[in-house]
Amino acid sequence: MECLQASKKTGAPCGDAFFCQRTAYHTTFIVADGIGSGIRAHIASQMNISRLAELLSGGASLRSAFLSVVGTMSKWRDHSMPFCAFQVARVLNDGLMTMLSYEMPAPVFIGNADIHVLKAEPLVIEAGVANEYRCRLQPKEGVLMVSDGVTQSGLGQDLANGWGVAGIEHFVAETLEGRRDLSRAAREVMRQAQVYDGERSGDDKTVMIVHCREGAVVNILTGPPQDKENDDQVVSDFLEQDGLKVVCGATSADVVARHIGVEIDVEQRPASLTTPPRYFIKGIDLVTEGAVTLNQVYNILDEDLTKNDDKGAAVDLACLLQASDWLRFVVGRARNPANADLVFLKQGILPRDKIIPLIADKLEKMGKLVDVQYV
Repeated sequence: MECLQASKKTGAPCGDAFFCQRTAYHTTFIVADGIGSGIRAHIASQMNISRLAELLSGGASLRSAFLSVVGTMSKWRDHSMPFCAFQVARVLNDGLMTMLSYEMPAPVFIGNADIHVLKAEPLVIEAGVANEYRCRLQPKEGVLMVSDGVTQSGLGQDLANGWGVAGIEHFVAETLEGRRDLSRAAREVMRQAQVYDGERSGDDKTVMIVHCREGAVVNILTGPPQDKENDDQVVSDFLEQDGLKVVCGATSADVVARHIGVEIDVEQRPASLTTPPRYFIKGIDLVTEGAVTLNQVYNILDEDLTKNDDKGAAVDLACLLQASDWLRFVVGRARNPANADLVFLKQGILPRDKIIPLIADKLEKMGKLVDVQYV
């Protein structure tokens, strides 16, 4: 997903808002356009997104949550109330997308074979205009969602009736020219909308592109199981998972190597003077030391690591986590007496059972799916 926004007035908050939430089963997107502009519109859009998200997290279906908020909006259709138009879309893991839209521009489907405005199925509601859209996304395909500040750009100037969804569809087709760079398409749509409005600020603008790709999965085994008799089963289950395989910890590496029946090699010339050296196990993508490396990963996880000269294991692991969509941690409960050593305590190095939850929390705030299993 990529979302671009521009305020009607420079320096003022955008009256549009957006929301994205991933689960193991689907991803939900919301775009809301608050009435008017500025702070009042911003509050309206944020408030209604919060309400819709809360209904969905409480177990309401997409349709019932949508209709509940629509019912309220139909009674708030004036500037004295926090009215907003909005769209909510849900994409299942197989690419099936369902979008429900209340007084918002139609979405544009950007497929591998064609680009077209999605066909609406009108919904019967008490007041206003509501539509349902459906499509199935394949890898490298996407859907473009915009607020009316984009479709109405150029209104009364170069474009008598505004840019319109059909104009956006044609523009995207010309811009991509067979190359499905969806992020570029979103940037170019926003830029063109601002060009059409020129010095006249127009309205708040939001351009969101939702695209489909294969998920990047990373599996991390750290710490041996509490019961040594479970070593082989835990490692076997770990190796059967789809995605990249990472092992953190010397004892964990021994358990894995013994199960596979290979020797462990140790990095002879570490790439970093501050991070413990890597290990190498045939068939495992990355093998690192445990507590120190995991603590370093936590400290740098939210940093931009693309412009650094540190080639150590902690940076490698942090980059893997940043680039992933789904993280599966398998955390052994076996006690490691070394973690209680005064040397570790003086440096503030947290043991595995404390640092993994902190890493998981930071990853979830970055929008990642995180599954932590203790063994």
